[in-house]
Amino acid sequence: MKSSTNPASPTVPAQLSLDGRVIIVTGGARGIGLALSKACLEVGAVVAVTDIQDHPTPDFTLTGAKFPGRLYYYHCDLANEDELNHTFNQIYSDLNHVEGIITAAGICIDKPFIEHTWEDIRRQQSVNETATFFAVQHVTRKMKEQNKKGSIVMVCSQTSQHVSPGHELSGYAGTKGFIWSFARNIAHELSAYGIRVNTISPGYIATDMNLSIAAHRPNLLRIFREAPPLGRVGSPEDLKMAALYLLSDGSSYVTGQDLVVDGGMQVSSGNYKSQL
Repeated sequence: MKSSTNPASPTVPAQLSLDGRVIIVTGGARGIGLALSKACLEVGAVVAVTDIQDHPTPDFTLTGAKFPGRLYYYHCDLANEDELNHTFNQIYSDLNHVEGIITAAGICIDKPFIEHTWEDIRRQQSVNETATFFAVQHVTRKMKEQNKKGSIVMVCSQTSQHVSPGHELSGYAGTKGFIWSFARNIAHELSAYGIRVNTISPGYIATDMNLSIAAHRPNLLRIFREAPPLGRVGSPEDLKMAALYLLSDGSSYVTGQDLVVDGGMQVSSGNYKSQL
């Protein structure tokens, strides 16, 4: 049997390239969002970051200097309909087109289930669910208008499928369960337009948010190291290749999938009991 390999097929670097593509990253001023913004820049993308912070962080500013003319910052409260619409329309006006979006904006409230308030749930749902839904919808409309076969990557969480030992995330987990299900439904619907939809589910990641929680609950640091079978806490940089794969042509036959980056937590379904 003859090999089906096409000698003219693109190389791996070419398949992972985002050269000239515009990628929007929500919540991209710090943490996971900033790490994924940097990854996109490193493979040639133009990146438009939205974030609720009034001004970008020093790390963001340094990154912009390293990639002149390719990193843009837009202050936006995504939970505000008018702000979201205005900001995304401004991005299209400034950059002319869009080929992808990473939704990394999110709120996480860590407290016992019986102590959650209505406002706790409203806040998490407004950002993690509603804002994500309409950010993705906005970009999808633009892709269709421009006849673009783009890629949507939503940051989900290990909490959408199992517990996170050491945390009490009933409300947050529910919002990430929404993302998990939402992505699969629209992946089917948007496949007709060549728009792919996938999610990334991080495990324990050493973001400022997680570390600030651990500062008040020191036992969490030990759980971060011991619960994952690989024996360490993850970094935002551990998610870079997952995002690039799902955004790029390297995953052109992949949609409706969840790429888990959790140090093996899914293997044990979060079944870890800390020895106090």
